[in-house]
Amino acid sequence: MNGLPQPLEKYPAFAFVLTLLFTFFIFIRPQEIFIAIYGVPFIAVLSVLILIVILLAHRPIKFTPQYALLLMIYPLTALSGLLNGWLGEGVEQANRYLTSCLIPLFIFATVFTSPARQKSFMWLALISACIFVHNGYVQQNSFDGFGWSGTDYVEDGRIRYLGIFRDPNDLGVFFMMNIPFALYFIKHSNAFGKTLALGCLSAILYGIYMTNSRGTMLAVIGLTGLYFLIRYGGVKAIIYGLIFAPIVIFVVSTFRAVSSQEASAMGRLWAWWDGLEMLKANPIFGVGSNNFTEHHGRVAHNTYIQMAAELGLSGYFIWTTVLFLTLFMGFQAVMYVKDKLPEDITEEVKAELALSSTFFFSLCGFSMTAFFLTRHRFIVYFMISGLLIASYQRLTVLLGEEYALNYKKTIRNILLISSALLIFVYIILKLTV
Repeated sequence: MNGLPQPLEKYPAFAFVLTLLFTFFIFIRPQEIFIAIYGVPFIAVLSVLILIVILLAHRPIKFTPQYALLLMIYPLTALSGLLNGWLGEGVEQANRYLTSCLIPLFIFATVFTSPARQKSFMWLALISACIFVHNGYVQQNSFDGFGWSGTDYVEDGRIRYLGIFRDPNDLGVFFMMNIPFALYFIKHSNAFGKTLALGCLSAILYGIYMTNSRGTMLAVIGLTGLYFLIRYGGVKAIIYGLIFAPIVIFVVSTFRAVSSQEASAMGRLWAWWDGLEMLKANPIFGVGSNNFTEHHGRVAHNTYIQMAAELGLSGYFIWTTVLFLTLFMGFQAVMYVKDKLPEDITEEVKAELALSSTFFFSLCGFSMTAFFLTRHRFIVYFMISGLLIASYQRLTVLLGEEYALNYKKTIRNILLISSALLIFVYIILKLTV
């Protein structure tokens, strides 16, 4: 001890319990199943209570650049709406960025201060996934297509759930993001935990099949390839894999044998083309959040293109910086394990690195599905981003400057990657549309 006052650390368990309840109501949605509590705003009330507890009792409250970036989206979205003649819609969309993006990210990055807390979330997510699979199984085997949740399947058997999982594609993304969680527990749990996680993994894979989400299936393939690339490839191969994995998946997805699927793929390509035309006409502030369908008639089925079209290059670079900066935080864990000998890493650090790598792969899966689906405000993505940020912050405390990102260099790389994605899409469209 150097005699200097030590920073006060207070991590109230009450905030953690409230956050698990918050997650439960977002995932399971009992307020949409049971008449007695139908419509009760549990999620809104819990989010306010959690914020109050954090501000009053949680110390320290750590800052991360993602907070500032998401705050920047708020006035940008409102301004974009104003410039496109609809300020009210711009403000409404800006508010959604607060409630679905910034607040969940802040809560999860702040509250989940230990591996034990993070594992609790992971188990809750896995159990929720199994519940969704069971509901989907009931949907596909009932005479009217309805599950016990009160929702029916769509499009000849594609399963779905309630709330944020009402779209089969959203449900598929959630399943895919849980695969790294199941693999983590298969590797790092006792016999009971391994068995339970293996059962969850089997159910999740079956659930992905029942959603019949091509974007999710392609992301699973890409995520598997990325894992083996990282596990057995060199440093340069890993970097190129992170950059070009969406490209490889796209190329694979263009080779379809069924004509209806080919028509669907071409429809998405035309949506991307129109998105780039919107960006060309409104390069700085875009056509306004939620206005893509006003110009094209359907969503872009590509989060990157939709962000660029609706909020211009300013919003696009902010959104991609939040995503890729968080991925780079997780990538630090992957590279640290590859660069160090196992005997040079303490058990505490190994445990933290394993969790951080798990969240990294989960977010990699999301970044791949984002190339085929429009999910810029998918709350599960921001929850898991918060978990990864919390892990990164703990590891920087344990390992110091050796582990910390060089933000200036990282941001420069992110801007290059983000620009390359748009250029790639443009080249592909010029060759195919």
